Parts: sequence; structure tokens; C-alpha cells
Amino acid sequence: MNQFLPTLSSLVVKDHVALGGLGDGEQTLALALVHATLPPGARLSEREVNDKLKAALAGAAGWLDTDHVELRRWLVDTGWLTRDGFGREYHVVPHTALRSEHQPAARLLATFDVTRWVAAERGRRSDERAARKARWLAGQGGAPTPPGVT
Repeated sequence: MNQFLPTLSSLVVKDHVALGGLGDGEQTLALALVHATLPPGARLSEREVNDKLKAALAGAAGWLDTDHVELRRWLVDTGWLTRDGFGREYHVVPHTALRSEHQPAARLLATFDVTRWVAAERGRRSDERAARKARWLAGQGGAPTPPGVT
């Protein structure tokens, strides 16, 4: 069930990740995470979907290097959202109506608060980095070398 979490965890702790640079599996997980921040099955105006995507990019999807407009296009083009012919109304596609290859990740991410999970993963990674730095500094005599000193 949580076969996707190690891969997703390795993504969410990064910064400035471009959707176009991801492989298909990673891209699916990234978009599934964003999809999980949206109200299931909701019909939203363009303004409402933009606000939700901006909130996702300020939180759980903050590691992505995109804006809400590009992200909305990715979600529509890959089938996570549908829109009317005029782009005035967007529909968050329910899990059961998603493409079959998207359903497992979407179902998993719908079972927990992805915003909290991402924050915890990023916090854990930050703590690991701080501990590594502290160990390195301790091995250097406890003080960093000033710039220009060799």
C-alpha cells in the first residue's frame, strides 16, 4: 500500500523540482499529491481552483518549481482535473474515475493529511542535515574555518 511513499518522500524534501524533469512515475506521484490537496469530486470556478493550487504550492507542493497556472495545466492535461470548454469550471476527478495508473497513488494519498506528512518529511530531512553538519563540525574541532583561510 505505501509502496509509493519512499519515492514521494525523496521528492518532497527537495526544492525547485520541475514536473517536466520527472519520470512518469514520479510525475504521477507529484500530481497525485497535489490532487490530494483538492476537495474530492468538487466543481470549482477558475478562481477557486487557482486559490486551491496557490495554497498547495505554499504548503504540501511547495517543493515544486511551478506556478498555479502551469500546475493547473498539468493537472488537466494528465486527467486529474477536467474543465469546461471555456475554462470557467473545473472538476476534481474522483479517484474511481481517474486513469487506472493514477488510482493507486490517489487512493493512498487520500488516506492521510498530505500537508502534515510533507511538513514532517521536510522537518525530518532538515534535522538529519543539521545532525550531519554538527558531526562534521565536531570533527573539524568544533568551529568552521573562516573564509580565505586554508
